[in-house]
Amino acid sequence: MLQRSIHLLFFLCIIHYGSLSAQEHTDQHSSSVNHDTHHGDHKKHAISASINHTMIFNALKDGENPANITLPSFGLNYTYLINDKWSIGLHSDIIIEDFVVKESSSTSSDDDHGGGEIKGIERGTPIASCIVAIYKPIPYLGLLAGFGREFSSHEDFTVIRFGIEAPYHLPKNWELFGVLTYDINIDAYQSLTYGIGIGKLF
Repeated sequence: MLQRSIHLLFFLCIIHYGSLSAQEHTDQHSSSVNHDTHHGDHKKHAISASINHTMIFNALKDGENPANITLPSFGLNYTYLINDKWSIGLHSDIIIEDFVVKESSSTSSDDDHGGGEIKGIERGTPIASCIVAIYKPIPYLGLLAGFGREFSSHEDFTVIRFGIEAPYHLPKNWELFGVLTYDINIDAYQSLTYGIGIGKLF
């Protein structure tokens, strides 16, 4: 049900974005005024929250062979806007379910021929917090990269994160955005997170 809701929100955002873009093209004067106002009143801080889905690669479920699973997650971010192109921030995600992933040292040959038991790494509602740098080549696209730590009740891992954000500015310094990130948990597992969120600039 949650996954369907996220897909519906993505679809509505695409329609909304398309309609707003068409409106901008038909009213160039209004668009120019809004553009000048935005750059003239540059905000330095942003807080945002998102509702996501996280795809876990090589997850173990009921002792079966490794497979990809998708779990619900949430994001909470703080971003400092250096200028129109560059930002830095602390971005945190939490997966709200427990799961087990295949240990990276387990070889595929052992799994395929039954040569040994598949070793698993337990994760209990892990929270991944990363310091990221964000570069915007255009106003509606941000490229991000950073590193941090994933914390769990079982074991913690270092995380390297890459991703993209697609923000759209709304009135009164609000913004709607889509996000797609890829996390590499060193010596553990990898995951792909996608979602939609809302933020406030101040």
